[in-house]
Parts: sequence; structure tokens; C-alpha cells
Amino acid sequence: MTEPFFKAQLPMPPSVNGYWLVKPKGKYLSAKARKFRSEVIAYVASLGRIRTHTGRIRAQVTIHGRDKRKFDIDNYQKALWDALTHARVIDDDELIDELNIKRGEIIKGGRIDVELYELKGNQKGLSDEAN
Repeated sequence: MTEPFFKAQLPMPPSVNGYWLVKPKGKYLSAKARKFRSEVIAYVASLGRIRTHTGRIRAQVTIHGRDKRKFDIDNYQKALWDALTHARVIDDDELIDELNIKRGEIIKGGRIDVELYELKGNQKGLSDEAN
């Protein structure tokens, strides 16, 4: 099996329901969304120089809920992909051609595990951009 080009255990992102604040003058990221994005950017920066992936991607995501409450696993994707794009792990989330999301065990505070793989036949490859 191929090794992922990026693998991380990240804090639980905000749900898409709490991602945006809608105000009379427009739509803005919520404080939770800004905090999550900053945490992901700091984590990626701690890894040192990275190469922004510009090719097609297969993603494996495991979402570990905070507690026993029900949640929709698809509601956490927007914050994750936006944060990884802003952290320059990936060039754009439109590069994801395959996405497998599963529910993991409950972890206090929640967590999202992500593994990103380059798809075979990738024509674009990696760029040499630093974080």
C-alpha cells in the first residue's frame, strides 16, 4: 500500500452548521472556524517545510466524536478542507477525487484523523511551495 503524503490527527473541526456567521453585511467565518483554521496552520507549520500538493487526491478521514451525542459525519468536511488549503497542504479541495469518511471511537474533545494519498496517474504532481 502507498504511503500518504500527509497524515495527521487534528482537533475536531466545527460543524458546517457553526462554520459561518451571517450578518447584514455578509457571511463571515465564525470564531470556532477561525480557531480551527489557526490550529491546523500551526500544526502544519510545526512540521517544517512542506510541498503543496497540486495533483489528484484520495482522502481517508476518521471522525472521532466528542461524546455519545449523535452527529452527521459529513458536516465536518468544509472546515477540514478549507483549513488544509489555507495551511498549504493541498492547493485546492477540488483536487479530492475519492473521499472515504468513517466514524471512529469517541475521544474526549473529539478528533479528526486524515490521510491524503496521491492518486495514480497524477499529471500535476507536487509543487515546491513552502508553508
